[in-house]
Amino acid sequence: MKKINEQSAGQYLADHYGEIKEEINHLSSHRNIAGIFQAIVNHSNYLLANGQIEKIGIRLKYIGWLYKRGNEQVCDLIENLFVRSFRGMKRRCTSEQWIYMYQHIPKNLKQIYLLQNTNSLATQNLFI
Repeated sequence: MKKINEQSAGQYLADHYGEIKEEINHLSSHRNIAGIFQAIVNHSNYLLANGQIEKIGIRLKYIGWLYKRGNEQVCDLIENLFVRSFRGMKRRCTSEQWIYMYQHIPKNLKQIYLLQNTNSLATQNLFI
């Protein structure tokens, strides 16, 4: 099966993130896939601040789907930009919001999140 590359990922994300479609298309035309994921993280934070957590839950599934089908570069960006943003989102959420959101994180992204946090805790313990 052919993996989704950065250009295809930009098109897919523009189709599924209607509110920021123009921004995604602009970034995609400049081949700035990292910028696209940062725009999605920023948009997710905006949705969180406006109490639209259900939209975040739905869109998490899109990113999980893309992670399964993306090439190495797409997967690296999802891991290093999108999944890392969960820590900040967790700090901004109420307990109830985080529980809801965590339940909607696809299994593949949840495994990465847990691994990143385990590695982060192990690193912190080295400096104590």
